[in-house]
Amino acid sequence: MADAVAVTNAADVAIAGAGPAGATLALLLGRAGLRVDLYDAHRFPREKPCGEGILPAGVAVLERLGLREEVGGRVLRTLCYEGFGLTATSPFGPPGTFALAQRRRRLDQVLVDAARATPGVRLFEESMVEGVERRAGRVTGLRVGGQARPAGLVVGADGLASRVRRSLELERPSPRAGRVGARMHFRLAPGRDAGDRLTIYVGRGHELYAAPLPEGELLLAGLSGPGGWADGARTAFARWIAEAPSLSALLDGAEPISPPAGRNGLARRARAGWVPGAVLLGDAAASTDPLTAGGISHALVTAEHLAAVVPDVLANGDGVLARFDRERRRLLRAHDWLTAGLVAIVGRPVLAHAAMRLMRGAPRLMRRLVEVGGGVAIQPPIQPPWPAPSAAAASSSEALAISSATDQKAILPQRAESP
Repeated sequence: MADAVAVTNAADVAIAGAGPAGATLALLLGRAGLRVDLYDAHRFPREKPCGEGILPAGVAVLERLGLREEVGGRVLRTLCYEGFGLTATSPFGPPGTFALAQRRRRLDQVLVDAARATPGVRLFEESMVEGVERRAGRVTGLRVGGQARPAGLVVGADGLASRVRRSLELERPSPRAGRVGARMHFRLAPGRDAGDRLTIYVGRGHELYAAPLPEGELLLAGLSGPGGWADGARTAFARWIAEAPSLSALLDGAEPISPPAGRNGLARRARAGWVPGAVLLGDAAASTDPLTAGGISHALVTAEHLAAVVPDVLANGDGVLARFDRERRRLLRAHDWLTAGLVAIVGRPVLAHAAMRLMRGAPRLMRRLVEVGGGVAIQPPIQPPWPAPSAAAASSSEALAISSATDQKAILPQRAESP
């Protein structure tokens, strides 16, 4: 690791968290000619428990970033619910609309590498963000490794357990009995294939989410209340797989290639999405139950929308953040309502059975709900006329660009945090 040296230049934007939300924002702002410092407590590539599905709205962002082919992944064209002896299937949207399934470590690495290679962006891995710095009631930077890192705007994109959110005093109490999610990966036996569909198996008190991945792999994620995992994750997975005949047949002869990993407190929402000088992004701002698989796509979409207004924030102040936060809530409102409704339904077997019958008998309704869940109607932001960076700014950006962690000359005193 390179020796730590002081960083004296204030960034235009300092971002805590280099997951999909933070890395996408850094990449877009760097392309706009801004100076961005991007901090993460870990080193990439990394593993992270995740549903690993990228819904159509997120796929569209990757296309606009020019990274869709590099991310790769398995193309998924339909969503299928199975349960109570019934099956209901719908395409994700109009012809040409699709979702992707890709290992999270691959998605993160592509986005982080693209951000790191963008002039104006400095990436600091294994750099723990401890909180924010304030002056006269306004956030003025981040505190990293015991040092103040000044910036014109601070973005907390550091996930469900956001330190930035806590430092901003925007934490809400956690639900007492929230749902718990865990995932495993399997390599399917030769000759077996999960096709091009994302399948949600609805059981009594649980759901299994199966996403086919490249190279014959399958992600299996389970969702249940705490009691569903009482005998351990492996036991729960084995029991739920046995209760789903088509899934059991698909996994016949499959090899587990990752241990169960997961977390609780899956649905969180900050008391507010911004304060003067700082804004929350991705799961740090709000996360819904992963039943509808929107997390990655929402991170990408909201990062793109925030990037479009950051120059206005820097020029005209915090009122722009209030408008962004209202627009973000509007963009995600239909998905949030759909998710809340589905979680309430699947928790009651009688209602879940009735919902399966309804979706099976009303394919147009199901397709509309699937399109809402996938964000098919979400439009990209209206981009401002980005000013061309001045020669001085371009020179500064070139000096700030860091091509790799080993070449980095501006690494802070660092320590890693386990996920």
